[in-house]
Amino acid sequence: MKIKINDIEALVIDSDKYVQINDISDTDLRKIWGQLCADYVNYEKWFCFRNVDTPPVLTEELGAVLVDDCIQMRLYADRLNYSNAHKIEPIEEEDFTQFAAFHDKRNPGIHWAGAQLLRDLPKWGVFCIHHNGCITDYVLISMWDAAVSEVYCVETADYVKCKNLMSFAAKYAFENGKNEVLYNADDDLKRDAALSVGFVVTGFYKGYRTKPVK
Repeated sequence: MKIKINDIEALVIDSDKYVQINDISDTDLRKIWGQLCADYVNYEKWFCFRNVDTPPVLTEELGAVLVDDCIQMRLYADRLNYSNAHKIEPIEEEDFTQFAAFHDKRNPGIHWAGAQLLRDLPKWGVFCIHHNGCITDYVLISMWDAAVSEVYCVETADYVKCKNLMSFAAKYAFENGKNEVLYNADDDLKRDAALSVGFVVTGFYKGYRTKPVK
């Protein structure tokens, strides 16, 4: 849920002990930090910046660590260049165990771990490529917003598979009523694959995490 902390908007997920604040200034961060730590003890705190400079206090005084440093991208349905040369299959709840193990191993420490995904599985699209019955590549896309989906993770080192997984997930989102799909590319291969699917670059995204205050 979204709340206000001294007039600063924050996203709070109590079940995950997670707080996220976007594009906050040095002055505003100082203003809310004490209350944030007092009211959300043991919560993981994320600070996200889109085309905004990071306030020095976050890293120099509060010890925040840069976790995500990405190129922000966006796709609309009329720009989708769909391609699929692979057999891509959805992951359902009954065969989620193999996916969760694969996802967590490839993304240690990620907030959206297998347990959280399974709890809210209808709010996600999970699509995989298998080889000899084992998952080798996958894409994870959010579906909870009425108008916007976001590709959270594309786990593959192959350019063609990356392009196919992204286009498959985007097509799924558009077929389910979404108006746009977002993606934060964190390496050149995935950025280039996203560009070939029809995504355009809209800016940058940096995500910082502070350890829970105990």
